[in-house]
Amino acid sequence: MATPNSLPAYTKVFKGGGVEVTAANTKSDGSGTIGTDIFLVGTVEATIGGFLRNITTYLTATTAATATTATVVRYFWSSVSSGATTAANTHPLGEFAVASQSADNSGTATFPVAALNFQNTIPAGASILVTNHAAPAANTKLKTEAFWGEYI
Repeated sequence: MATPNSLPAYTKVFKGGGVEVTAANTKSDGSGTIGTDIFLVGTVEATIGGFLRNITTYLTATTAATATTATVVRYFWSSVSSGATTAANTHPLGEFAVASQSADNSGTATFPVAALNFQNTIPAGASILVTNHAAPAANTKLKTEAFWGEYI
């Protein structure tokens, strides 16, 4: 089916999704197991697809002034939304080096550590995935959110 209103990208429904990244994935090719070492942020509408607006990752902690782990955050799109991913069905959107920050601080705010303003069409039924290279420190997590528009 042809994508309606794609030039310029007028979408009909606004969607968003988010996930906590709680484990490491030391591979940069997109292979892994969804929910174990590669995490599902959201899945785009299955008939026509959508227009990915942005993906952002934040550092969080449950204990005051906890230092997070320096790592690399990687974003992917994939044709699968559960089970195992491979380099053949998972494709990179971008990656960012992330410095350690003191999260849950009373005097200093943390800032988004990675932000991808993608602004492009994403295939129908594609899943948006995220990994981080180093395991989060105790009492810390990376939270990733994405926002997209769907054409139907």
